[in-house]
Amino acid sequence: MTYTVLARDARSGLVGAATASRSLAAGNAVLAIRPGVGVVASQAWTNRSLRGLLLGELAAGASAAEAVDAVPAWDDRAELRQVAALSVAGPGAARSGRDITDWAGHIVAADAVVAGNFLTGPEVLSAMVEELAGMPEIDPADPASAALFAQVLVSALFAGERAGGDARGRQSAAVLVAAAARPERRGEPSAGRADDPLRHRSVDLRVDDHGDPLAELSRLVALRGRDLAERVSARTE
Repeated sequence: MTYTVLARDARSGLVGAATASRSLAAGNAVLAIRPGVGVVASQAWTNRSLRGLLLGELAAGASAAEAVDAVPAWDDRAELRQVAALSVAGPGAARSGRDITDWAGHIVAADAVVAGNFLTGPEVLSAMVEELAGMPEIDPADPASAALFAQVLVSALFAGERAGGDARGRQSAAVLVAAAARPERRGEPSAGRADDPLRHRSVDLRVDDHGDPLAELSRLVALRGRDLAERVSARTE
C-alpha cells in the first residue's frame, strides 16, 4: 500500500521521512517526527498510535531496534503492521509483520531505513537506497537546508516509483524534516519565538489526493525552500 524512507544527514543536522501511497492522505497516518529525537513510520494495516509509542521509546533513550521490538507488546495485531524507526543517532530499525500484503519488506542502511508493502517487488526499495547513496552534500548554513533535504527524500520516492512503486498506483505523498538538535525548552531564550532557529529548519508538507503526487510534492518542497530563504533574508536585513 505504501513505500517510505526515513533518513538523517549528520552534516546538515537534519532528520526526515517521506512516504507515497495509493491510499488517500497517507501523510496523515504514516509519518511522525520529533526534533532532537527521531522519525518513525507506521503503515500497512496502519495503527497510528504506534507512532507516538515509538517516538516515546526513542525519547526515553531506547534504540530504534528496541522500540520496534516492543510493537508486539503494544499491539495484538502486530503481524498486520509495518513499522520503522530512526533516531538522531544510532542504527535504524524496521519490522514487517507476517500478514501484510506482498510484496513487502524493508532495508536498514547507514543513516536510513526504507520500508514498503503492496509493492511491485523488492526493486522498489533497492532503488530508493541507491538514490540515497548519491545524496548531495547539504550546507547546514544554507537557510533552505531543510527543503534541500526534503527534496532528497522525495527523490528517493521518485526512484521507488520508477522501479514500480505501489502495485495499485499512486494517490498521495508527504514529507517531514526537522532538526536533529534538541529544541529549546519553554523559558529558554528563543523557545517558540519567530527567531527560534529550529522553526526555520523544518518541512511538513502533504499531497492528499493527486494524479501525480510526487511531482506535486516536489513543487511544494521547492516553494518551502524559497519561503525559508526569504524568511532568513528578512531577519538579516
